[in-house]
Amino acid sequence: MDTTLTLELKFRAADGKNKNLIIRNPTEGLTSAEIKPVMQKIIGLDAFAVKGTNPYSLIDSARYVKRTTTDLFNSEI
Repeated sequence: MDTTLTLELKFRAADGKNKNLIIRNPTEGLTSAEIKPVMQKIIGLDAFAVKGTNPYSLIDSARYVKRTTTDLFNSEI
């Protein structure tokens, strides 16, 4: 069994579409007070603009996602 943890930062693009920025193996236990300023900084960088549209324009939400994978069998070829 393998468990992985990601942090999903959810934004809204200038065109109204939802965009996610996923961080693998994040520090656990971060609070909204710690995450929101970082998300605001990402918006301010405007480093991900595509055709003049920033896909990370507004903060929507953030969440941890824990995923457990259980192998049923492995081929021994």
